[in-house]
Amino acid sequence: MTYTEAKTTEEIIMESLAVLRKNVEVTELRILKTTKGTVSGYFSDYQELADVAGEYDGKVPAIYFTLNPTKTDLLSRAANRIVQRAKNTTTDADIECRRWFPIDFDPVRPAGISSTEEEHQSAHTRAKEVQRFLTERGWSEPIVADSGNGAHLLYPIDLPNDDESTMLVKTVLEALDFQFSNESVNVDKGVFNAARIWKLYGTMACKGDHTDERPHRLSQILSCPEELKEVSVEQLKSLAALCPTMQTKSKSASKKSNTEEGFNLEEFIEQHELDVAFSAPWQKDATKYVLSTCPWNESHTNKSAFIIQFKNGGIAAGCHHNSCSEENWQTLRKKFEPNWNPSSKEESKKESQADILIRVSDEAEFFQNDLGEAYAAVTLNGHKEVMKVKNKKFKMWLTKQFYDATKRAPGSDAMNQAIGVMEMKAAFEGDERRLQLRVTEKDGAFYYDLANEDWSVVKVEPNACQVLDEPPTLFTRNKNTKAQVLPDFTGDLKLLLNHIRIKNEDDQILYLIYVVTCLIPSIPHAVLVFSGEKGASKSTSMRLTRQVVDPAVQDLLTMPNSMQDLAISLANNYMPSFDNLDGLSAEKSDLLCIASTGGGFSKRTLFTDDDETLLDLRRCVGLTGINVVVTRADLIDRSIIIELDRIPEDERKEERDVWEAFEKDRASIVGGALQTLAKAMAIYPDVQLDKLPRMADFTRWGFAIAEVLGYGGERFLQAYRKNRNQSNEEAISSHPVAATVVALMMENQSWSGSVASLLGELERVAEQEKINTKVKTFPRAAHILSRRLKEVKSNLEDVGITFDIRHAGDSKKVSIQKSGGNVVPIRPQQGTLKRTGTDSNEVTDNELSEDYDEFAGW
Repeated sequence: MTYTEAKTTEEIIMESLAVLRKNVEVTELRILKTTKGTVSGYFSDYQELADVAGEYDGKVPAIYFTLNPTKTDLLSRAANRIVQRAKNTTTDADIECRRWFPIDFDPVRPAGISSTEEEHQSAHTRAKEVQRFLTERGWSEPIVADSGNGAHLLYPIDLPNDDESTMLVKTVLEALDFQFSNESVNVDKGVFNAARIWKLYGTMACKGDHTDERPHRLSQILSCPEELKEVSVEQLKSLAALCPTMQTKSKSASKKSNTEEGFNLEEFIEQHELDVAFSAPWQKDATKYVLSTCPWNESHTNKSAFIIQFKNGGIAAGCHHNSCSEENWQTLRKKFEPNWNPSSKEESKKESQADILIRVSDEAEFFQNDLGEAYAAVTLNGHKEVMKVKNKKFKMWLTKQFYDATKRAPGSDAMNQAIGVMEMKAAFEGDERRLQLRVTEKDGAFYYDLANEDWSVVKVEPNACQVLDEPPTLFTRNKNTKAQVLPDFTGDLKLLLNHIRIKNEDDQILYLIYVVTCLIPSIPHAVLVFSGEKGASKSTSMRLTRQVVDPAVQDLLTMPNSMQDLAISLANNYMPSFDNLDGLSAEKSDLLCIASTGGGFSKRTLFTDDDETLLDLRRCVGLTGINVVVTRADLIDRSIIIELDRIPEDERKEERDVWEAFEKDRASIVGGALQTLAKAMAIYPDVQLDKLPRMADFTRWGFAIAEVLGYGGERFLQAYRKNRNQSNEEAISSHPVAATVVALMMENQSWSGSVASLLGELERVAEQEKINTKVKTFPRAAHILSRRLKEVKSNLEDVGITFDIRHAGDSKKVSIQKSGGNVVPIRPQQGTLKRTGTDSNEVTDNELSEDYDEFAGW
C-alpha cells in the first residue's frame, strides 16, 4: 500500500516507528553536529521521541535513530530524554537482534551538500532496479523510503546479533554494491553493523544550505506492503554468494586473478564487443566492468558477469551463475584469442624482484583487522607472529625470504610494489580478524599475552593457569610492548605490597583487586589514581604496577596536548599511565571515561578526505599527580584514588635497589595475580550482590577476588564504598553549586520553590559560607542552574540529598529533600581543593575556574 503522509513532523515520526518497531522497544535517538555536540537519548515512549526530534528538525543536518532495537538496559542512560555531549552511544554489542536488512542508495556528489533533483531521482531509479532484481530472486516486498537525498529499501529479517550475521549482512551489501553501484549512485556497503543509525523518517535532510538547485527535503516512507514477510537466511546467503572474492588459492578458477602488466582491458572489451552495462571504481583502486550479457552463456542477461582490473595489473573475471562456476579471465581470454598461451608468456618473461618477493611471501597468511589494516601471520622458530604488512619487521622478514632465495637484496621500488600486492591479498583474500592487546577472551577462557619472543600466552580458566606456545588467539604488539616474565603460579600477589607503599589497609585491598581486574578482558576497568606530595613515590609505584599488568618500554607517558594524540596513546597501550599531571580538561576527562568503560574514538584517516579510522578503547588507565587530578563527577565515579605518604629520609632506597628487589618477586607477583584470577573465575558465577554501583562489573569481580585473597567480599565492599565516598566528597567540594546545596540543606529538611528563587538562595548561602561565586561555573541564570544541578545529581544522592525539577506553568519548580539526617557535612576549603589528610598541594581558585571553564564548554 502507499504510505499515508501525516500532517505534522511528530505524526509522520509516530507512523514510521509504528511500522518499523514491534510493540514497545527501546531505541536510541541520536543527533550529530549540534552546537552541544552529539545529542543522544533512549526512548520507549515514542511520543516523547517525536516531540524531542521535532524541536531539532530543520536545525541540524539530520536526525537518526537505531534501526535495530537496543537492549532495554540502555534506557537507564537517558530514559525518554536526551543528553547533550553524549559520552556513550549504542554499540553493536548493545543491540538485541537484527530486525532489518537496510539498503541505502546515495547519489555521488561532493560531501556536505544536498542532492539535485536529477541526482535524487537517479537514486530512486537505481533502488527500483535493485528491488526488481531481488523480487526475481524470491525476496518479499520491502518498505520503500526517501532519505531526503537518496532512496532506502528496508527488508524485514530475523537474525541474531552475532559475528556470523554481521558477516552475512556485510557480504550481501558488498554483492549489491558490486553489481549496482556506478558512477552516479552508490549502494552503501558500510551499513552492515548492527548498531547502524538510520534517518528518522518525518524529519528533514538538511545537508549544506537550502538552494533551488540543491533543496532540503523531507525523509519519509513512500510505500509499505500490507504484510511484511521476512527474508530468509538462505535467500541472504544465496545473494552473498554473488560477491566476488579474489582468492588466488581458491579451488574455483573463476576467482583467480592474473597479472597482465601493460594490458589494455578497455581496448580488449571494445575489440570483442563485450556488452558492458556500466563500469565504476571498486574497492581499493580497482575498476569493475559489469556485463549486461554473459560472454560464456548468452542466456545470462541479468548482469551476472563481470571483469575486474586491479591497480597492479591483475585481472579477474567470472559469472555468478553456477553453470559458469569454472569460468575465469583465462577462459575468457582464450575464448576470443585461442592462440593465447599465458604459461609460455610467463616462461619467456624474466621474473622481476617484485614477483620474487610476492612468490616468497606465500608462507605468510594475510588478513586485515577490524579497522581495515593489513596484517601478516608468519611462522618463525616454530611459533606464529603477527606483523603489520607496512611494519619494518615484516619488511625485514620479507627481505630475508628474498635473500635466502636469491642471495641478493631487493630494491626499494620492488619492495613497495610487493607490499601493495600483499595489502590487496589481505583485503580480498584474507579474513577480517579482531586483534587484541595484552588480554582477550575466547570460549570462556581468558588469555594473557606474555609478549615474549616465543609468543607465549597464559590461558586462565576456573582454578587453572597454563602457558601455551600455540594459542588459539592472535595478539597485536607495538613498539612500546615489552615482554612479561614467565609467571610462577605458586606465587603470592600480596608480595606486591612489599614494594608499593600503601599504608591504609582499605587502599591495599582495593589496589590488589584493581591489579587482578586489569587481567580481565571485556569489562570496564577502574582508573587508578595515585596522589600525594613530592617524594611519595607516585611515579615509581605506577611504574611497578604497570610492570605487573602491562610491561612497556616507556611505562610512564606524558599527557598529550591534543585529543587525537591522547586517543592514539590509549589505543596503543593496554595500561596507559600518565605521570605528574596538574589537571585534566573536560574533554580529556571524558575520553578517559570512555577508555575506562569502553567505547570508540573516531579520527580522519591520514591522507584521505573522508575516510574514518575508529579506535576501539577499553583500557586500564593510571594517573599520578600531586593533587587529585580527577575532579569531574563522571571520572571520579570510575576512579580508585589512593593517596601515598611522603617517604621519610631514613626509609628511602636507591632506585636500583628498589627494582632489584621487585624483579626478584615479579614472577611470583604476576603468577599470583593470574592464579588469583583463576580461582575468582570459579566463584564469580555464584556472586550475587543486592546493589551495584556504577562500576558494576568491577564491583562483582572485586567481591570474588577479595574472597580468594582472604579479605572477604564484604570487606572489599566496605573499602570500595569508603573510597567512593571520599571521592564523592572531592567531587562535591570542587563543584561550587553542589557545595552550596549541601550547605543549604545542612539546616533544612526540605526546600522547594522556583529554580530562579533557588539561585538567589544559593547566592545568599554561598556568601555566608564564603564559597566563591565568581568562577564562571557558578550559574548566572536559572536555566544554567538546572544544568549544573544535573551534573552532580548522583553525587548529591550519595550524601543524602535528592532533588526533582518539574515544569510549573511559566517556570520550573525544584524540590530538594534530605534523607533523614544523613547529609554529610562538606565544607570546601576557601580558595583551595585538598585531599583528606593533605596539608599542602593546593589548587587555586583561578585553576579551579579554568578547569570548570573547560567543563562547561565556556
